Amino acid sequence: MDTLTSYDELPYDSLPLPETQPDYLAAMAKLHGFDAPDPSRARILELGCAQGGNLIPLAWRWPESDCVGVELSQVQAEAGTAFVEALGRPNVRILHGDLAALPDGLGEFDYIIAHGVYSWVPPSVQQALLEVCRRHLSPHGMAYISFNVAAGWRKLQPLRAALTERTAAELPAPARYAQALRVLDELAAEWTDAALLKEVAYLKAAAPSYLFHEYLADFNAPMTFAEFAAQLDTHGLRYVGEAGPRSAVVELEDAWGLMPEGMAGRWLDAEAALDDALAIRFRRALVAGDDAPCAQPPQAEALCGLAFYADLRSDEEIDLEAATEQGFVNPAGNTFRIAMPAMKAAAMALSAAYPGALDYAALLSAAAQVLAQYGASPELDEAAFRDALLQMVLLHGVMPTVAAGSFAIEPGAIEPGERPCANALARQQANTPGWVVSGARHVAMDLDAPGRMLLGRLDGSRTVDELAAQMQAMLAQSGRDLPLERLRELTWQQLWLFARQGLLV
Repeated sequence: MDTLTSYDELPYDSLPLPETQPDYLAAMAKLHGFDAPDPSRARILELGCAQGGNLIPLAWRWPESDCVGVELSQVQAEAGTAFVEALGRPNVRILHGDLAALPDGLGEFDYIIAHGVYSWVPPSVQQALLEVCRRHLSPHGMAYISFNVAAGWRKLQPLRAALTERTAAELPAPARYAQALRVLDELAAEWTDAALLKEVAYLKAAAPSYLFHEYLADFNAPMTFAEFAAQLDTHGLRYVGEAGPRSAVVELEDAWGLMPEGMAGRWLDAEAALDDALAIRFRRALVAGDDAPCAQPPQAEALCGLAFYADLRSDEEIDLEAATEQGFVNPAGNTFRIAMPAMKAAAMALSAAYPGALDYAALLSAAAQVLAQYGASPELDEAAFRDALLQMVLLHGVMPTVAAGSFAIEPGAIEPGERPCANALARQQANTPGWVVSGARHVAMDLDAPGRMLLGRLDGSRTVDELAAQMQAMLAQSGRDLPLERLRELTWQQLWLFARQGLLV
């Protein structure tokens, strides 16, 4: 089957990707000793943008930015263009075209995003993508390029081989996906390898587009980190750092006295070794021009110039006296173990401030206040605190940004009100089939049909009582009868969720 046809028949979910936010990329670059452009006034190019589920919210958040998306699928490009026209946002456009033949006059970009493209296209298109980065990055620009890593994919290749061999390539994408599900059932009964069985179970529950385009696509070419770095070098580009979550940090011993180029070489070798040691299967690389300063492993001292936000909760009674590990969970269900009392206090302070951000000094002060509030010693070892914070940042338990003021909503400033109103982007996403609602911090919100209907109606014209009555009528049509008072309670709960995600104005 033609690859482009398969993307039309079974499009990839067009989602907001938190790790592609330019303010996050700029913050991560700063940890590696690199100064990236101001994200709030940046020119942003996304290659393979689908219908714009990632790009459009960035343009909405930063009205002074200029955002351009390029998508090969005409179906998805047209869907994105229609959405932009309905939204009336002049600073974003989606072009139907091939990244290997971009139109003239696009100019330079401060940020180039290529998620889910590099490993899934022919070698010639890979080279074209890197050439786009070389030609179109501004002098201090930053590119984000994700790719599959050979170290983690070695054990999974038998699964890809079995799925491609046991399914008919000529079938339409939905039919071949259904066939693949039957093959997964067969493999679950045939195989005994724990790693492969775990992946089989995951694929059976994963989005159809992921299974199809990851395991049945014509191209899926994992590569080593060394191969990727060599290709960057060929195109006049340089690796800056990793934007994805990391469970380990590279530290260079005996690096004193090394020239920057020597340190960079040692670091790249260590990164490659880390892939093998941890069986890394996916990377999100930060890339700049080769005239940029040689980057270095992330430095905890650089945290002092950043701001941070986090949406965490814990079902445990937090012990702020002892350094005992306790679990904090984010909305995606990922658990982060924190032992240092001051870092636990910081997690509590950030969660109370969410969706706002606290700069480093404010975070230190807030952590001390939490410790004092609960009767613990407010004194802390700042160097140890920075190390703990760096670990949380690299794990994506705490997200960094270049400035606390880069997000307009102050903690506690937005409450639902009696006639609640959501921003126009959120309402349009909720009212447009196939579109994912994005929180103000660029996270995908998992809303059911009643939640989407409620959000879509928050234009400020209805009271909470009127909204609850409309929700009651809609649920009654589907055979669910709930008392109005219960619906009013549920409506308020949902409204507070929208407020916490920064959707209300």
